[in-house]
Amino acid sequence: MARVRDVSFIRKLCTLGLPPQTVAQCLLPELRRLIPSHSAGVFWVDHQGEMTNLYAERLLPPDAMAAYYEKHYAVKARSFSDAFHRRAQNDDPVSFHSFSRAEQDTDYFRDVMHRLDAYHVLYGILKEAARPFAQISFYRGAADKPFGKGDAETLRSVLRYLAIGLGANARSTPQEDTAITVEEDLGIVSIAGAIISASESWRRLLRIAALAEVSPRNALKEREAIELFVQRLCEDLVSEKGAAPRAREIIHDTAWGRFAIRGFRLPDPKQSAADQIGLLIRREEPRSLSLVRGTGLAALTPQQREVALLIAAGKSNREIADDLGLSFNTASSHVKQVYARLEVNDRAAVAQKLLHLAQSAVAH
Repeated sequence: MARVRDVSFIRKLCTLGLPPQTVAQCLLPELRRLIPSHSAGVFWVDHQGEMTNLYAERLLPPDAMAAYYEKHYAVKARSFSDAFHRRAQNDDPVSFHSFSRAEQDTDYFRDVMHRLDAYHVLYGILKEAARPFAQISFYRGAADKPFGKGDAETLRSVLRYLAIGLGANARSTPQEDTAITVEEDLGIVSIAGAIISASESWRRLLRIAALAEVSPRNALKEREAIELFVQRLCEDLVSEKGAAPRAREIIHDTAWGRFAIRGFRLPDPKQSAADQIGLLIRREEPRSLSLVRGTGLAALTPQQREVALLIAAGKSNREIADDLGLSFNTASSHVKQVYARLEVNDRAAVAQKLLHLAQSAVAH
């Protein structure tokens, strides 16, 4: 039953019509509930199989990615595009691999896979109208068991949904209100934009906020682009040097999501303005995604989750019946059951409860 619920949730995420970059960030953790692994990533490619963008839960730092590009990415006979084409040409779109002792002794493994603790990998090729457009990968570490046939079958069962949710989308950025904050972190930078103190999670948030695309071929330019982004933030967020400290917030919309970035000067021990700025970055997700996240956490059947989302969208019982192909009485019965399961008494409270569940889960 748990697996059916997870698959139903993944299917719903993939049919929201949101940018694939936004979907990926919520989708990968849910997929890892089905396929146990410490992290996963999505790699989008062009018609030549060259990587154009990626989202990975464990990401090589810009310098390491630049080194990977120069040393390994385009090496003939083992380039990324060659490996992608080989997998895409297989009859089975899913494959798995464990690195042998000999493979673990190569520069590529030490430079890339070891740093990501990726000793076992499960691959899935995503296609649109028979054209391969992306690869999804799951990773297990040295202490984990290898991927097997059961993991491969689970991935095959959801590939058609992933191809929809992670494929080309008409919207490049979400065009709807955000609902909950899913990530936030604080970093300290100089007035000139240099990073002084920051966690890895903050650096990752800054990276996707600053860059429209993350890919090895752009890695050499990443540092410069990120520094320029931070410099502009500092100029826009903070008053001129010498003025009283103040804080402002900028809303920055991208295909990765909406980022609310708050900047404030940090005082020195004498309480005067210093040449350091705190940047608090929050990533917020679209309301439709938060509502789906909430239904996945509620004690609802698949049919009731559909009804709950329609209630949250402001649909009447008659409209719910028409949308789901149900009789009016059946739709009304489902609405009452949703109220009971969520322990609410009216339609407005349904959305509030789902958003509360979503926010509580993220907070923990």
